[in-house]
Amino acid sequence: SEDVLAGEGFDMCFDTTNEAPKMGAILKEGGKIISVAGSPTIEAIQGTGAKPPMLVRFFLWTMRNRAAEKAAAKAKGSWEYLFLDPNGKDLGEIGSLIESGDIAAFVDTEAPSLDEFKVAVDKLWSGRSKGKCVIKIA
Repeated sequence: SEDVLAGEGFDMCFDTTNEAPKMGAILKEGGKIISVAGSPTIEAIQGTGAKPPMLVRFFLWTMRNRAAEKAAAKAKGSWEYLFLDPNGKDLGEIGSLIESGDIAAFVDTEAPSLDEFKVAVDKLWSGRSKGKCVIKIA
């Protein structure tokens, strides 16, 4: 949680849960918050080469995450939406790296069953997890 991490001063925060506005409290001065959750920005869509029509641009402008921009600005940093564009070639390369063992997910906590899910969830929400928190479901 942001309370546990407050004062740490991270250079970059990667938002996958649409909680970028909370990340300003843990951002180092001049740092950057990058979001992949929530509504994309006009700039992110244009960065893919698309040219959204006026109505779409207006909608995106009204949905812009101004709270995230404000939180980043308070830390003299910036916020940006990253428009993900997965493709077969990149996913194939990631798959090869996983198969070869060059990259791997680190499991921090494992709940042995759904009945004991609280073990993994408590670790996840503590803000102290160093890897994935998983729940085994048989």
